[in-house]
Order: sequence, then structure tokens, then C-alpha cells
Amino acid sequence: MNAYERGTGFLLARLGSLTARSWTAFLAAHDLSQGQYAVLVTLDEHGPQGQRRLAGLVAVDARNIVAVLDSLAKRGLVERRPDETDRRRRTIALTEQGHALVKAVADAAAEEQDGFLRALDPAERAQLNVLLKRIYASHVGGTA
Repeated sequence: MNAYERGTGFLLARLGSLTARSWTAFLAAHDLSQGQYAVLVTLDEHGPQGQRRLAGLVAVDARNIVAVLDSLAKRGLVERRPDETDRRRRTIALTEQGHALVKAVADAAAEEQDGFLRALDPAERAQLNVLLKRIYASHVGGTA
């Protein structure tokens, strides 16, 4: 191993790259993009949302989320409903098929993560997560 390969920055960058490629391939195998998955998980966690609020939760421009929602609606994973307080607006909700896909992908992702972290035992995985959260929080604010 070269000297630069022992550096923390190099290792984090390299593992980040490997993780990103692995995650992208994993989502592609489930016929999802990162944006689509973010919308599905957000709706699963927060329930039905107005389009503008949903865009904010997934950190996407409200105009750009329309294509993502169209693709998910076409697949029967989300539905647009009239807003109960303002009929001109639409609320986005997961369908039963959408809920089932989120669960299936989450279960498969847990297995994928186990494979990626196979060199670590459960206690080491937990410690790694604690340390990474602490570093992340120190750069983006918040608590670990």
C-alpha cells in the first residue's frame, strides 16, 4: 500500500466512490434513480405531501420534481390526489405498490450493506457509524 493510500482522506474518498457506484447500481437494478428513491422514502416516512413541500424535503427544485413524480405515477408507485384544503393543489401519496417497493428495496439495501461491510463485525459497524455521524455533523452542523 502506497503512503497516500494509508491517508484517511484518500480512504474516505475511495470508499465514498465505491459506495456511490454500488448504490447507483443497486438502485438501477430496482429500476430507480436516486431522486425517485428519495421521493418514495420521504413519502413513506412523512406520509402524503404537497408537491412543493415534498420537493423541499428531498432537496429538489419544485419544477424539477414534476418529471420524477410523472415517472413514479406512470409506474403506479405514487398518486396525485386533490388537496383537501385547496382543490387547485395536488397531494402526492404512495400507493400500496409504492409502499411495497420501498419495503422490498429497504430490505435488499440492508443485505447489500451487510455485504459491503462484511469485513466488520456488528460492534465495529456500529462504531464506524457513530464516528462517521460525528464527522458529518461537524461539517454540516447538527448533532451526531
